[in-house]
Amino acid sequence: MGLRNKKVADGPVDVDDAVEPRRGFSRRHRLALIAFLALVSILIVSVAGFALILNSSLSNIRKVPVTINEAQRPPADTGNALNLLMLGADAGSARTPGGKSILDDAASSNWPTGKYRSDTTMLVHLSADRKKAYVISVPRDSYVKVYDSAGEPRQDTKINAALSLYGPSGAISTIENFTKLRIDHLAMVDWDGFESITDALGGVTVTVPGQGTVGLKGKTALAYVRERHNLPNGDFDRVKRQQNFLRAIMTKLVDKGTLTNPIRLKQTLDSFTKNMAVDDNWSASDMRSLALSMRNIRPGNVTFMTIPTKGTASDPIAGSIVVVDKAKSAELFKALRDDDVESYLAANPDTTLGNAQSVS
Repeated sequence: MGLRNKKVADGPVDVDDAVEPRRGFSRRHRLALIAFLALVSILIVSVAGFALILNSSLSNIRKVPVTINEAQRPPADTGNALNLLMLGADAGSARTPGGKSILDDAASSNWPTGKYRSDTTMLVHLSADRKKAYVISVPRDSYVKVYDSAGEPRQDTKINAALSLYGPSGAISTIENFTKLRIDHLAMVDWDGFESITDALGGVTVTVPGQGTVGLKGKTALAYVRERHNLPNGDFDRVKRQQNFLRAIMTKLVDKGTLTNPIRLKQTLDSFTKNMAVDDNWSASDMRSLALSMRNIRPGNVTFMTIPTKGTASDPIAGSIVVVDKAKSAELFKALRDDDVESYLAANPDTTLGNAQSVS
C-alpha cells in the first residue's frame, strides 16, 4: 500500500509550526541521534562476517513503501555507485503508551502530517568501486522546493518540512529534485531501544575547544551534537559536530573490535535492526551484498561534507533559513552523478570537514 498524499496549502510553511511544540529534548531522543549516527557508521564500515551475521537480524527491519510516480523521478544510475538517504527525525508530538512509532507510521499508508520533523538528513554516496564513501549533510533549515509523496512540487520552505508534511516518499522526492540524483535506498530509525547501543560502544572521544579531549556518551554526547544556538555559526557548527562525532564512532567501532567480534556485532545489529526501517525495494540479499562489498572501507576512506551554502536569511513565513548556493551545489551533485567526487574536492578543498578533530 502507498503512503497517502496529504493536501497542504501550496504557500511557504514554517515546519516548526506544522508540528506540536517541542517540550524539551528527552533522553530517548538524545540516544536516538547517537544511534542514527552509529547506524551510518555500521553501514559504511563493514567486514565480510557482517553479511553472515545479518542473516538472523534483517528480519527485524520494517519496510517503508515508496509511492513516488516513476515519471517524477530521476533516471536510475546504470553504474554501480549507490546513493543512500539517511533520515533521523525529532519525534515531535509525544507518543502514548502502546502508540505508533515513526516506523509504524512510515510503514503504513496513513502518514500523520506534522507529527515528526526531520532532524538529520544525510546523503551517503558509495563509489562504484566501493573504495570511497562520501557523507553529505543537508542543514535542516535549507530553503528548497518541497515535493509531496507522489513527486509533485508543493511549496518553497525548509527541507525538514518534506518528511513532516509528506512522509518518507516526500523526503525522497524532495532530495531527488533538489540534487537531480536518484536515491537508491532509504534508511530511517526509531527513537526507542538504543541505550544498549551506546553502552556497548562505551562512548567516543572528541576534542572540544577549551576543554581538550572529552569522552562523550548518552546525554553528554547528544548535548554536543544537538547544540546549535550557543555555537558561533549555529546549525553549520552543529553539522560539523555531527560529522566529527560520526567519524569518532566509526573509529571506535573499528578500534574496539565490534565489527570483528561476532557476538558483540550480533547484539549491536539486533538492537539496530529492531529500531530501523528501509525502503521496500531494499531486499535482505541486497543489504548482505552491499555489506560484503563495503568490507574494506574504513574511517579514512570516508569524506564528510556539507552542501554549499551562502549563509542564513529570514523568510517572512519560514523564519530563519539557510540559503543554498545553487551553483556550487549543482557542481557537487553533478560530481555525485558522475561518480567523480574526488575531482570536485580537488577544486573545492574547503567543502569537507577535513582532518579537524576540534570542532566548536
